[in-house]
Amino acid sequence: MSNTDPLTFFRTLTTIPRDSGDEKKVAEYLISFAEKRGLEAVKDDADNVIIRKPAAAGYEKAPVLVLQSHSDMVYVKGEDSPHDYNSPLELIEEDGFLRAEGTSLGADNGIGMAFALAILDSGDLPHPPLEVLFTSGEETGMIGAGALSPSALEGRRMINLDSEWEGVYIVGCAGGVTPVFTRKTDWETAPAEYKGVKLKIGGLAGGHSGVEIDKGRGNAIRMLARVVYAANTGLGACVGAISGGSKVNAIPDHGEVVLFVRDEDALKVLVEKYDAAFRYELSASDKDVRLFLEPWEGDNRVMTADTLQDTLTLLLTIPANLQTMNMHLDNLVESSNNIGILRCDKEEVTITCSIRSSVGTLKEMMRDQMTVLAKAAHAQVRFENDYPEWAFSVDSPLRSKAVEVYQELYGKKPEIISIHAGLECGFFKALYPDMDIISVGPNLTDVHTPRERLEIASARRVYRWLLKLLAALKE
Repeated sequence: MSNTDPLTFFRTLTTIPRDSGDEKKVAEYLISFAEKRGLEAVKDDADNVIIRKPAAAGYEKAPVLVLQSHSDMVYVKGEDSPHDYNSPLELIEEDGFLRAEGTSLGADNGIGMAFALAILDSGDLPHPPLEVLFTSGEETGMIGAGALSPSALEGRRMINLDSEWEGVYIVGCAGGVTPVFTRKTDWETAPAEYKGVKLKIGGLAGGHSGVEIDKGRGNAIRMLARVVYAANTGLGACVGAISGGSKVNAIPDHGEVVLFVRDEDALKVLVEKYDAAFRYELSASDKDVRLFLEPWEGDNRVMTADTLQDTLTLLLTIPANLQTMNMHLDNLVESSNNIGILRCDKEEVTITCSIRSSVGTLKEMMRDQMTVLAKAAHAQVRFENDYPEWAFSVDSPLRSKAVEVYQELYGKKPEIISIHAGLECGFFKALYPDMDIISVGPNLTDVHTPRERLEIASARRVYRWLLKLLAALKE
């Protein structure tokens, strides 16, 4: 077994600034790394880097294996952190974990890079011919994977090193697209006898729309629309500014709207009714949900009846939350849509969603639904950031061998899952339909936050498993 410690390379990577969109320095490091070891390396215009290493003795006839990770990280720091982005991260090892003081650690996906670099560095490992691919811009739209040339890779079996759970093999992921609805806003002045109040919704759990969409959590935007519709149709309320959510891939946990009503007491009764209804409906997932009213001292501009009607048509009928479940894998969401962001200004209402599906035809069906709905609501819809799914494959020799090696080392079977979130593997599968892929990695927690941690023992175990698997891929 190699004596090269992948954590040595990981520590080196934490000295290189590599936030998404700033991968040039890490790409230069990778090219220099390869040149010093006499390895073939190429970099494309997207700052993707491929390093090739010949087969070890006795493995010359084995098929090429691709090891893949992404070179960018999500750099975030705490509000009180004095860290300068261009300075090395301040690493702290405690309680068996590695973290960075005041900043994200970048183990997503730096530890995957480190595994690959340690393998490239070693001269005594048994392994098939290797193509090691480091992609750019994964965290901001899988930019490098989307820019990869079809002729870039020879290998047709790939180990993606971008998972965050030891003993869990990812074998499929959702594709997705971002629908953005816009509807021109027309305004008028609220009747003189109407009083303005602000209605807020809060206390919701929110969460990642690819991970928690099946948890039954409340969507603040949809819930807000329900109350607005009831206030408009039941009390004749007029509607001013309305907004909700902050990230397209997060289930919105807050929202607010300015309502103008003749009878404020009647509105309070209506709000109390929906407050109780939401607490009952969401008692298992969002027990702290609350509706509350605040005074409004702003302008008395309200939407015209047609603008409001079209806005509510969209907010109440856009497909939302979980849509279908996979019938082949237990507890796997197959398709969903998250209404993630609602904004309203002087010019237009904007509603931004996130469609996810592991079945391409279902994604297309939801796109068609939204196209038809936009027309009915006198709105426009455009579709951005389209990325392909990675469908579960029943036949996977690489997965079978990986499971076999795992059982030998751990004495139990790994968990095989498909996830309802996007991975670069979808792009690779679309580019190379015959590519056999699994995604693996060690235990990481709180990625993309200053609390991010890497379990050191887990990293060492996963690396040992990876070396055993490489040795087993002689055919």
